Amino acid sequence: MTATIQSTSTAKPKGDRWQHKELEAAIKNPAITRVSEAGLYGVVRRGKDGSPSVMFRWRFRHGGKLLDFTCGTWPKDSLASIRQTHEWAQDELKAGRNPNATRQLSKVQEAQAQAEQVRIHETETVEALALKWQSVELTKRVSGEQETGRFDNGVELMRSFTKDVFPAIGSKPVQAVTKTDCLHILNSVKERGALRMANRLLNDLTQFFNWCRVMGYITTSPLEDVRRKHVGGKATPRDRVLWDVSPTTTKPEAELQELRDRLPSARLQRESELTIWILLSTMARVGEIAKAQWKDVDLTKGVWFLPETKNGKAHHIHLSTFALRHFRELHSLTGTSQWVLPGRNMRKDGTPADHVCPKSLAKQFGDRQERDTPMSGRTKATGTLALPGGKWTPHDLRRTGATIMAHLGVSVDIIEKALNHTPANSLIAVYQTASRFQEQQIAWDKLGAHLDWILTGEQSNVVALPQKLIA
Repeated sequence: MTATIQSTSTAKPKGDRWQHKELEAAIKNPAITRVSEAGLYGVVRRGKDGSPSVMFRWRFRHGGKLLDFTCGTWPKDSLASIRQTHEWAQDELKAGRNPNATRQLSKVQEAQAQAEQVRIHETETVEALALKWQSVELTKRVSGEQETGRFDNGVELMRSFTKDVFPAIGSKPVQAVTKTDCLHILNSVKERGALRMANRLLNDLTQFFNWCRVMGYITTSPLEDVRRKHVGGKATPRDRVLWDVSPTTTKPEAELQELRDRLPSARLQRESELTIWILLSTMARVGEIAKAQWKDVDLTKGVWFLPETKNGKAHHIHLSTFALRHFRELHSLTGTSQWVLPGRNMRKDGTPADHVCPKSLAKQFGDRQERDTPMSGRTKATGTLALPGGKWTPHDLRRTGATIMAHLGVSVDIIEKALNHTPANSLIAVYQTASRFQEQQIAWDKLGAHLDWILTGEQSNVVALPQKLIA
């Protein structure tokens, strides 16, 4: 049906709908002062330049009174949105509410919300937002197969913030924090000689301010153009191995034997002792053993499957006789849990809620090396694992295993495969994709046999035949 051009005295036709072009053509006629369609009436107005517009209203009865509700002004508002607003108003009336009152209340609430948001943005402090960030983003959560947050729920990060960040800018509104404030904090850490800590704090602060930006508390991060070179610089790669690589040495295995001899006095849990030898003999990362599940460890075939690794690729580790022996003992201790190394937090049914935190393993070994006096709530067996070559970490065991493999004549490319490293050369990564698992098996068996000889004085007579990897 074609819409009818109305005069101020003509009754509204029912069922008519205006099309944009049709309405535009109709109101070019200066005599037209009123248009209508399907329950709506529009008052035509003309600007000083003669450009027309139509204010559409809906007339309804509420509380015994005849009222008008403005649905929008065309062409600023489209005809579709005007009709949608009209339908919303009708629904409000059907529900017994005055749509004018509902709209006014909504505007008041929106204004209050905006004012509150402005107040929050102007007054929310760095410390308050950091605690909120920890609760929202850093606290570990598992939804289906997706895991978010940090292993320690951000406790270590908040410890460093409490020490270095909050005393300086914790009470400042986040909007008032400047690049100079942040660099002053980072330089203070750097002046203590803690370059690695300065770099780590830069990363954490950058993540925090980026979260504040995404959440709308700030428009730009004060650390937007700050890089490591401006703070701690490029960290020197660690090269610590528990194996004397000097050509003149007659006993390269001395530190590993000393570690073996010192373990009884370190008062570690047996699970942690076994972890040391598993990391050494498999060259796995500490995070990989911490997150390992027994369903991925085949103690019959002697294969440990790593579905997720640092480079994003699944990895299989052949378990030598040495590694398998330690895994089996570990299974006798933790096999009732899904985790190879279960954490302390328990579910209501008494089973471990999660795996051990990788940092807790590093702390166990670190506290037994560096500290002269024990920290509150930590081990009293300080200094028991200190070795002549200096401080060692769980990752140094991975490097030590690779070094021993090289000492035994294993080629570099096989060692890199066993370490699950991504080739630095992109062409090699693309074209040389063979796993060479049988050669890796031989390498792991050589490593395990040598560790047996070093630590027990016995050479294993068991030689596993290389097998094809079956997915």
